[in-house]
Amino acid sequence: MTARVSACEVPEGSLLAAYGGPGDYRDCFVREVPGEVSLAQYIERFYSSMVFAPERMVLGLIGRGASAEDISALARSEADRIMVWEVIERRSAASGPQGQPPARSDATEGRESEESIRGRMVPPAPEAKTYNSDQILLLSKDTNTASWLSTQPSGANTKLLFGSWVGGIEESRWKFMLQPHVWYSRALLGGC
Repeated sequence: MTARVSACEVPEGSLLAAYGGPGDYRDCFVREVPGEVSLAQYIERFYSSMVFAPERMVLGLIGRGASAEDISALARSEADRIMVWEVIERRSAASGPQGQPPARSDATEGRESEESIRGRMVPPAPEAKTYNSDQILLLSKDTNTASWLSTQPSGANTKLLFGSWVGGIEESRWKFMLQPHVWYSRALLGGC
C-alpha cells in the first residue's frame, strides 16, 4: 500500500467526538490526497474500494449487502441506511453546524448514567470548538459501533479522515479486536 495513512486526534467539535459517552473508544486516521474530493466522492470510494470488497461480500451473504446504486444513494444523501449502518447525522461545512445535537430525553432527576448516553449525541460544551468540514456518522446498532468519514480542504489537496466509535469498549468483545481494527482502518483509508 503506497498511501500514507496516519493516526490523528479525533477533531474537537466533530460528530465523532460528540457521539456516545466519555468512556467509549474513538480513533481517527487521516490521509491526504491530491485535488478536491467531496464527501460524496469519498463515501463512494470508501464503500466501493477493493479493500472494503470482502466485508461487503460477507454482509451480502447474510442479506445485508449493498449495490453500487445503494452506495451512490448514500453518497448523494438519498438514503440513510447502507448494509448494517444507519446515518446518525451528516453535516456540510458550507451550511455550518445544523443546530445542536438532539437533546437527551431519558434523564433521571436531571442525571444520566454513562450507559444511558452511550450511542447518542452529547451536546457540546458552550466553549467547544466547531468542526467546519463535511462529515457523516453512521451507526451499526448490531455491533454498537459507528463509522465517521470527513473531508477537509488542505490547499490544493484534500484530507480524508476516517474514525470509529465503540460503545462500552471495556465490556465488549471489541477490546480484543483493537489491534486488527487499527490495521483494517488504515487499510480501508489507504484504499480510497
